[in-house]
Amino acid sequence: MKDILDLEDERLEWSLKTFKNATPISSLYKLRSEINEVIELLEAKERGEPVKTTDLIMEYADCQMCLNDSIGRAGIKLQRVHEAFEVKLTINKARDWQMNPDKSYSHVKKPS
Repeated sequence: MKDILDLEDERLEWSLKTFKNATPISSLYKLRSEINEVIELLEAKERGEPVKTTDLIMEYADCQMCLNDSIGRAGIKLQRVHEAFEVKLTINKARDWQMNPDKSYSHVKKPS
C-alpha cells in the first residue's frame, strides 16, 4: 500500500491537470455533495436498508479526496495538516464538550 502523503501528491498532480479551473472553494462545494452521499447511505443503513460497506468506504474516500484537493489548491501540503492534527487533538482533548440538538458536539466556549 502506498504512503498516504505520496498518494496525495499523485492525486493532486492528477487533479490539477484534470480539473484546471477548480479552486479551494469549489473543491469544498464538491465535498458538500459527497458528504450528502455518505449521509444518504448512513440514513439508509439506520432505516435497516442494505448498504454495502464498500460503497460507504468509497464515498468516504471521495470526501477525503475533495478535502485534500481544497488543501492542496490552497497551497498547503497535507503533511502540515497532519502535523496540525496532533496539535488540534491535544487542544480538543482539553476542552469541555456539549451535545447539540442534532447530536453533534461543540466545545463549550469559555467567557472572555
